[in-house]
Amino acid sequence: MRFLFFFCFSFCLCSIAQAEDLVTLYARAVLASPELQGSQFALDIAKAQEDEALSKLLPRIDLTGNYSHNRLNQHKSQTTRASVDTYAGKRATVSLRQPLFDLQSYLLLKSQESSTKQGEETLVAAQQKLISDLVDRYVNALDSADKSKIIAAELVSTEKQLSRVKALQERQMAKITDLYEVQAQVETLRSQLIDSNNDAKIALEKLRELTGDEVKNLQTARLDVVLPAPDGAIDSWVQQAGQINPELAALKHAVASAEQNISAYQAGHLPRLELQINGNYSDTVYNSLRSAPYDVGSIAVEATVPLYQGGGISARVREAEARHGLSLTKMQQKQRELEKLTRAAFWDMASAPARNRATDQEVAAREKARDSMEKGYELGVVTIIDLLNSQKQLSEARKAQLQARYRYFKARTALLYQAGGLVIEELVKLNKWLVVTK
Repeated sequence: MRFLFFFCFSFCLCSIAQAEDLVTLYARAVLASPELQGSQFALDIAKAQEDEALSKLLPRIDLTGNYSHNRLNQHKSQTTRASVDTYAGKRATVSLRQPLFDLQSYLLLKSQESSTKQGEETLVAAQQKLISDLVDRYVNALDSADKSKIIAAELVSTEKQLSRVKALQERQMAKITDLYEVQAQVETLRSQLIDSNNDAKIALEKLRELTGDEVKNLQTARLDVVLPAPDGAIDSWVQQAGQINPELAALKHAVASAEQNISAYQAGHLPRLELQINGNYSDTVYNSLRSAPYDVGSIAVEATVPLYQGGGISARVREAEARHGLSLTKMQQKQRELEKLTRAAFWDMASAPARNRATDQEVAAREKARDSMEKGYELGVVTIIDLLNSQKQLSEARKAQLQARYRYFKARTALLYQAGGLVIEELVKLNKWLVVTK
């Protein structure tokens, strides 16, 4: 089974990998995921139900044995005397029953086969959803951690400015208002850092929910790699999503199962034929009277014609038709949602290279502007407020630079998820775009 393959592969990864990267976290998430295990159990149930449906078309052989202790009390009559006799009775029956024509059971088997396929696709969808959730939460945790680092770096820089302004103000070379402005900015950054650190801890707890244990030492995004745009045209991605997306495939099997159920319950009006073969051995006859041992064999064909069952068959047909309509509407809704999400993810991923270049250039420009502001402040041609704003704008640009990479990760993951191609090899590829931490 595919789930067992994922389980074994993940266990091997856990044993050989050390870093807190996407692959090792996925290995831990597979072992800890109740949703994945639940999908596997649901598939096991569907397979058992399919075997149960098949059993109604296979031969049924029964062996029945009977041993009895009998007491015969013969009453007195004009020709016989009263007597009491005790004796043992033995009886054995072997019977074989084989359906010859049972269209309803056959169609119900076909319906259950579709349900089993639905369970298989649901399991694949659960595996891909786990990867999607992992990437999303990992990226959110990285984003929160990066914000804390950037704010902390800005806080350190601002505290240095505060020390400088204090020294200048003591020599009456800086305005008291400048000192107050820097002090206020320091406290603002400290407050922001507290909130950001809290957000980072919450993001790690959400990762813990997937992996089942503590997650730390995350790898941030690399800024020195070119992230590729999606291959092919958008319509080909939409077409691929409509063909192999496991969630949509599961709904298609649900529709097929519902259609077969309608035909199966309509077949409840048809006769059923059954072959019966029986063999009997006994040393008693009716009323358990003792007789010489004998055996008898018989073969017969039994026909059952439903005439009236209180409207139960018609009610089941109406229920099956309603369930088919419900399954069909869910499938149509999923198709529309799938196309919308696929197109959105494609355009988001396609615009990523330009967005990444723009944020890189903005950071470079903001760094130059900050350096110019520092020199200008030293020369007295700009105010401390200008310098603080420049530092703040640089921090925001650095956040945007990393967020652009993370947005690409999410868009790529979403596109592959909708198209049904989000497999563990994709995590290996994403790992190459992360900074390896020692």
